Amino acid sequence: MLAQMPVARTIAKGTLPIVGVTKVRYVENAANVPAITPTGEEITNPEKVVDTRGLNRIRFWEKEMK
Repeated sequence: MLAQMPVARTIAKGTLPIVGVTKVRYVENAANVPAITPTGEEITNPEKVVDTRGLNRIRFWEKEMK
């Protein structure tokens, strides 16, 4: 479940993540992500932590969506 939360957060924010997997159990794990509904705090809290640390959360390969 722990590995599913970042993917669930991404989906809840309206983004379609591309999940790379190499084992059947990882495919099964990823297939269960839509059953997870993160709370508003679970979506925003990690971003607040990043913002308070002054880190850039947009990686060089990502484009900021507006």
